[in-house]
Amino acid sequence: MRYGPAILILLLAPLLRHPALAADFPDKGNPATATSRSLTTADGRRDYLVQPLASPGRHPVVVLLHGGTQDARRIWKQTSLATLGKAEGFILVAPDGIDGHWNDGRGSTIAGDAPSTADDIGFIKAVIADVIARDGGDAAHVYLAGVSNGGFMAMHFACDAAEVLAAGANLISNLPTEEAKTCRPRKPLPWLSLNGTSDAIIPFEGQPAGTKKRGELQPELLSADATFAFFADKAGCAPAVTTQRLPDIDRKDGSWPELRERAGCAGGMESLQYVMHDSGHITPGLKVGPVIARFLGGTNMDVDTGTLLWNFFRTVR
Repeated sequence: MRYGPAILILLLAPLLRHPALAADFPDKGNPATATSRSLTTADGRRDYLVQPLASPGRHPVVVLLHGGTQDARRIWKQTSLATLGKAEGFILVAPDGIDGHWNDGRGSTIAGDAPSTADDIGFIKAVIADVIARDGGDAAHVYLAGVSNGGFMAMHFACDAAEVLAAGANLISNLPTEEAKTCRPRKPLPWLSLNGTSDAIIPFEGQPAGTKKRGELQPELLSADATFAFFADKAGCAPAVTTQRLPDIDRKDGSWPELRERAGCAGGMESLQYVMHDSGHITPGLKVGPVIARFLGGTNMDVDTGTLLWNFFRTVR
């Protein structure tokens, strides 16, 4: 069975940093109402979706990167960030990887497909520049979030092009050990990480060298904790970690959320880690069938991922 290893839903609620009942989650996006655009790149025509705002002035930009084997339209339908963008006044952007994949620096794919060789760092930079020029995007407030393959790409981009971002986030993905050795962001970035402790695709405790998936050699990965610590260190955060157990709203999902925080980062900011205990390679709030849930390590229905992302991003001013 061919499946997208990254399954993302970003669900929002009005309460800052707090989870919401699933019944309170707003509608997901409709890609039919998004604006589709193309850019000419060294890799040929590249596409992206954008939701511009009608109001004048400069607006924050949230760039959302889909997972492997996915595309912009699918991630748009799986997220309510479009709804939040309209309500909160930010521009949502979803670029398309080539053939469903990002060239995230790993040199491999979990799905067993040939790894991408595209200049995706250049493409994402071009998309951001296009949105700033055409839609009134605020160059000082560009935020990047990605899931699985998109999360690897978000980290890869931050290592190479942090100067165009205000903050970033990686979801259900861990930093490759080799990239950690060479990653030197040009500016400190407040960072958010989110992982499930029972992730069957990207292990929470990291991935040893020599691992093969679908016959393809995979890179060694840091643990989720080490990945968060890496970016918090790069952001200049204080070493102390505070933890908070968040409410277990849905007792039937078998999972509960925890927030870990490192404060005192550059510019007075903070970096956050959300740990989804007994949840897997499914971002919180996504309803999936029991077979898929078991295969991917379980799901968490306690938190509203879109709110976690946007309320983190909007504090970075």
